[in-house]
Amino acid sequence: MKRRSSRLVALPLLAAALLGGCALLQRACAPAALSPVAAATAAPAPAEVSITPSARAEATERRVYAVTLSRHVTIGGETFVETRLEGRISFLPIPGTSLCEARLVDPSLDVKGGESPSMADLRRPVLLAHDEDGRLEGVRFDARTDEASRLLLTSLVTATQYTRGKGAAWSADETDGSGVYRADYERNGERTIVRRKRGFVRMHEGLTPLAAEGELRILVDGKDVIESATAHERSRTSRKTAIGDVAGELRVSLRLVDRAEATSRELAAARALVEDYEAPRMAMPRRDRSASKREMDERRAAGHDLAELRAAFAETDGQPRDEVGKRRAALLHTAGALFRVDPAEVLAAGRALATRGVTDAEANFLAGGLAAAGTEEAAHALANTLTSSEATIEAQRHAAVSLAMMPVADEGTVSALSKGAASDDPALGNLSTMALGAAGRTLATNGDVGEGLDPVADLLARYASATDDAERDMLLAALGNSGDARAFEVIQGALGSARLAKTAAYALRFLAMPEADTLLHTLGTMSPDPEVRRATYRAAFFRDANVWLPWLEAALAKEKDTRVLEAIRAALAHMAPP
Repeated sequence: MKRRSSRLVALPLLAAALLGGCALLQRACAPAALSPVAAATAAPAPAEVSITPSARAEATERRVYAVTLSRHVTIGGETFVETRLEGRISFLPIPGTSLCEARLVDPSLDVKGGESPSMADLRRPVLLAHDEDGRLEGVRFDARTDEASRLLLTSLVTATQYTRGKGAAWSADETDGSGVYRADYERNGERTIVRRKRGFVRMHEGLTPLAAEGELRILVDGKDVIESATAHERSRTSRKTAIGDVAGELRVSLRLVDRAEATSRELAAARALVEDYEAPRMAMPRRDRSASKREMDERRAAGHDLAELRAAFAETDGQPRDEVGKRRAALLHTAGALFRVDPAEVLAAGRALATRGVTDAEANFLAGGLAAAGTEEAAHALANTLTSSEATIEAQRHAAVSLAMMPVADEGTVSALSKGAASDDPALGNLSTMALGAAGRTLATNGDVGEGLDPVADLLARYASATDDAERDMLLAALGNSGDARAFEVIQGALGSARLAKTAAYALRFLAMPEADTLLHTLGTMSPDPEVRRATYRAAFFRDANVWLPWLEAALAKEKDTRVLEAIRAALAHMAPP
């Protein structure tokens, strides 16, 4: 496998162009989306057919489709990747905007011969951007999404594009991650529309030329709602390369399984993405992100193994304090790279972390290295430590802290943290509760909160039944980690308690709602308690600079308390333009 990956990297953008564009994905596959695009011919137009309704429509219906996808890619005649995906994908137009939220739900992925992208990245919603005529012009991503997932998700929403036309037949130029291609449409009867794809009119700059052909068959109901869609495409490099031809075959099937009016909470969550997501674009293969990151990891991990890194970390004991921090941070980064490159080392680290004989220093290193890796395998290794009967209490505490820093949360990690939160050890209980709040935020970001997997609901219930302020204070901090709007009223109520106000003020930092800004501003300017004002400006560090810069500048001129001024200056330095 490493040999094949190197062959891809050695030919910049070659196989990546084929695998990432034309709905042939570089590392794993996800379902395609049918998006409305304007057409350009004469004669009366049929009603628009779209899974992602026109941005100008005020509809708030969420539609969910079952999807299956299979893919086979060869390089020089040798199988490189075989992929099978099953799951669901939902679409929700955002009223009053030109955007539509698309979200992959409950994916099941089997990849042979290639690397799988981060499931956390794949589950994050994307925003489909349309121009004023309804044409898909790009995809907006969360900034944390890596390049492999961007390619996959771009292919997801372009592989089965549908461009509305007039009459019985029409043509249109459509764009995907590889370039602009000509699509010929034909209407067969009242319910069937067929699109035939024939090659690329223009490739994106820097990509190896491709030949592509395929057919998309769409079935609509009597109200022009798409009931199903099936696509079959073949693509190949159109000129010889050093390693031979790159060729791929893709089959996609979509079937409508649910449609319902979106809730106000769903719409609010979708709108909240608009402020944070990047500008729209069609992601195209580039070496300067995922491939280069993999190369950097391989270079950093080269010549190292887990035993050697553990020994080196232990040797830092007794070194001068100003050197220990830097040395240990470097070792943790190297361990993270090793774990990303070699998942077998993750299993070894997990086993070592959960053994009775591990020291506190070793547990610190192992848990920290797994957190630095940030992978699902690493998260599950930490979760296993929390539930292990053999693990020391120190190792479990370190595992809870590391899980709070992970970009991964699922049923397994939440279950393990819930067990840790119920521990008889107060420190482990508190640390696990804090991590449950962070897990709630990760689940919400990835669109994975659902019945039976909602740690924030459990935290709110625990707060309602808490019997003392010490427990309420701890739960407020956990709710602050979640950034969940459901916690706003609880946090607001806690501001009336002198014991809880400082924690409550800081707990507002992640709430994506203007009411949180208003409340924080009031606290910063009106609270007589300098500790509450300091917590307020520490929270402001995470808020919108456009809102807070003038408020912070005004506060800097009026505040007298030294520690509060430090918090204001830190927030200003963070928000100030470069």
